[in-house]
Amino acid sequence: MNLSSLSPIRSMITISGDSEVLVENCRRFLECSEIKCSLISAGYLVEIWGCGLTASNYANGSAGLRGKIQSVSVERRGRLRNGGDKK
Repeated sequence: MNLSSLSPIRSMITISGDSEVLVENCRRFLECSEIKCSLISAGYLVEIWGCGLTASNYANGSAGLRGKIQSVSVERRGRLRNGGDKK
């Protein structure tokens, strides 16, 4: 079996107005405060900026964030080695 032919698992981000963001396939939170939440999802770094942010759901691999959403950024991450360094 050629593993390079397999498609990677993708993540879906749903933005509901300016008050809620749902990120599917969330692996872990890196940071979550009232103004910024950062998380890893399917090899992407997702950063949500806003006011009064709270994590409202973290079940079944999905993360829900609520508050006054001001921006959402997505950055492709390289594969990480065990020590945290990029390959």
